[in-house]
Amino acid sequence: MGLFGRSGREDDGGYEDNAALTGVGGYEPADAPGFPAAGYGTGSPVSGQPAAGPAEPDAGPWSAQGEKSGGTPWYAEDPAVTGHAPRAEPRRIRPTGRPPARLKGRPSRALWILVAVIALGVAAMNFFGAARHHSASPSTPSRGPVTFQPEPHVVVPAVVDGWSSVAARDGSFAYDVPPGWTPEPGVVHGWDGTATSPGILLSTTASAGRGYCGSDSRHGGSGVTTEDGGNAEAAARKAVGDLIGSAYAPGAKVTYAPAQDATVPLETTTRPARLVLADVTQDGTDGCIQKHVTVGALALATATRSVVLLAYTDDTTSRADVVRLLRSYRGVPAADRSTTTPPPTTR
Repeated sequence: MGLFGRSGREDDGGYEDNAALTGVGGYEPADAPGFPAAGYGTGSPVSGQPAAGPAEPDAGPWSAQGEKSGGTPWYAEDPAVTGHAPRAEPRRIRPTGRPPARLKGRPSRALWILVAVIALGVAAMNFFGAARHHSASPSTPSRGPVTFQPEPHVVVPAVVDGWSSVAARDGSFAYDVPPGWTPEPGVVHGWDGTATSPGILLSTTASAGRGYCGSDSRHGGSGVTTEDGGNAEAAARKAVGDLIGSAYAPGAKVTYAPAQDATVPLETTTRPARLVLADVTQDGTDGCIQKHVTVGALALATATRSVVLLAYTDDTTSRADVVRLLRSYRGVPAADRSTTTPPPTTR
């Protein structure tokens, strides 16, 4: 690099030959006298002295063969022949005070400092540039309210005065629930089966006192399920047992009442059914434990399956109202069905 090394044109290695410089003790070929054509002689052709024999002991550094030690002819350095002082010996020169040249290819400490400063500057620019970009980017807009439009559903009139009807999706059957209960025909609720409980799911449901002791609690509820087999009483009893075993403590005391006959009116006929009731008693000091619960089921059997309406409640709903709820189960003629569209809701 030009900043940290010597120029590549310096190929003299710091060595100069003074013989090539005028006036520095060298010689110039144009001023040299003519040399004998015969080459090197044994005597001096200028002095006219005859050739001598063996060199005198005090002849100095000149050899007997007319050559200076090192192979230089005597007349090449004789002032009488050349007309100027003897040629100076070559020597290495170096400008005074010039520091030694830095080795090429080895970066200096200043180079490393410069590289480090540049790297830190680039990192700082990236960091602050990213920070500015982040602060300038718009925040995610908050989600606005969402409007929900419920689907149209079939509405049928209640048959028990002052009560509300809970109808199937197509309105083909319905039952009524007492005041304080909330029809939820589109909700499915129940309990998953485990190793110690059978589990049960109910559709076309209603609920009473939802959340009275936690989000999953309720004073009571109702809904429709199915059971295998064409025995209505057995189907009703199994449904009651599955609900008790899934919803209440394993140590709860269960007392079944005798099954009752019931009828279910359809569009053009009436079908026989069976109604089963059970009382559940639980012990405990927890304020959320329902001390007494009434569970009932009404089953309408076909040849291979039974449709079962279930209801369960604590003492906030009377046993008589549980029986009335179950007996209100019915088929609904098409002429008694109407369709309504609930108003939209915003959440």
